[in-house]
Amino acid sequence: MKLHGQRWRFQLENSEIFVDNAFSWYGWAQERLVVNGDVAQAAGQWFAFRRSFDEDWLTVTGDGLLEVRMRSTLTGVNCEIAIDGTAVEPDGLFEATWKGRRSWPEEVRWKEVAEFSIFRDLKAD
Repeated sequence: MKLHGQRWRFQLENSEIFVDNAFSWYGWAQERLVVNGDVAQAAGQWFAFRRSFDEDWLTVTGDGLLEVRMRSTLTGVNCEIAIDGTAVEPDGLFEATWKGRRSWPEEVRWKEVAEFSIFRDLKAD
């Protein structure tokens, strides 16, 4: 099964965070949260349109909460993260395609892009 992957990179102080989403046109979806190279959370299921991950997070002011929200729309997948309710903007977008449900590509296969191409033709100008 061919998967289309989208990756968002976030930098929070000295932590690098990746939020990965992959889907097939047959209805499979999988997501994962990667913090400093380690998978913190992962999920996958058929016909999933929303995914949320919450992760305890140590901030400069004490304990906090990292919230990750993904939602499928007709023209793409939206990813939003917040730390204690304050939104964080991504500093990189990446794409990859590969085969194999519940698998992920090697790091070198993720290519940085200015915008995701898989849904480009579906968006109105």
